[in-house]
Amino acid sequence: MGTGTDKAVGAVAFFASVAIFTYYTIWSLLMPFVDEGHPLRNYFLPWEYAIRIPLIILIVGLTVIFTFLGLVMVKSKNKQDKKAK
Repeated sequence: MGTGTDKAVGAVAFFASVAIFTYYTIWSLLMPFVDEGHPLRNYFLPWEYAIRIPLIILIVGLTVIFTFLGLVMVKSKNKQDKKAK
């Protein structure tokens, strides 16, 4: 991959992050104050999901990270035990 490709990937990742941040900010901070019948509500899930989705992502992410760390620690301990023998 050349530097042009890296810059393009970085630009796409940056703008995707900005778009997701903007959408989530509007969804979680502004939508609770918008009337129920407003057409803007059609673009957003119910407000409760603004809390549930990130919480589930956080729980799954932390589970993956700690499982990985635990496996690395067990593997490292097994290597140390083999070297000691």
